[in-house]
Amino acid sequence: MGNFVATGHPEADALTQLLRQRRSQPARQAAVDAEIRDRFLTTCAIVVVDMADFSRLTHAEGIIATLQQIQAMRDLSVPLIQNRGGRMLKVEADNLYISFDHAEAALRAMQELRAHLQVADIDISVGIGYGEVLRVGDRNLYGHEMNLASKLGEDLAKDNAILLTESAYRALSTDQRQFTRVTQAISDVTFTYYQLQESPAR
Repeated sequence: MGNFVATGHPEADALTQLLRQRRSQPARQAAVDAEIRDRFLTTCAIVVVDMADFSRLTHAEGIIATLQQIQAMRDLSVPLIQNRGGRMLKVEADNLYISFDHAEAALRAMQELRAHLQVADIDISVGIGYGEVLRVGDRNLYGHEMNLASKLGEDLAKDNAILLTESAYRALSTDQRQFTRVTQAISDVTFTYYQLQESPAR
């Protein structure tokens, strides 16, 4: 997500220095790893939201109309997310990167956001992960669940689909919703995800 360990922020610069120490002082790798985990490791839900049909909309309506739609998506999404306990990490083009303390809160907020945006004729696709990540500053998360959430939200989810990693699915506090379990191989890596089964009304 974004540049790897971007500099210019005190925490990003601190992590950069620790990584350089880890490379230049192999005997201290275990100590450096412990310091990195102690300083940056956290457990949270990661959400990646992608506006659906970006390429089709740009081709059909032109870039100005597309940018207007992206701005509308942002204006409608950010207040709702923040009011539901989400923390906005980044807003890049037609993508939103968000964190929540718990997978259940993330899923409920995304169900509400999807319905909210559909009223404005905006379709999204959503990927949700949950687990340990390195949080560097207010904008950057690094880790396996971050990568999976990005893959689900940006590449695999179709219009208005909400996909969860296996870790996010198992972290849910209720089992009243229906999910479809999918196992898929991508780039020589096989992983399992869960698709929320709903047919939201338009």
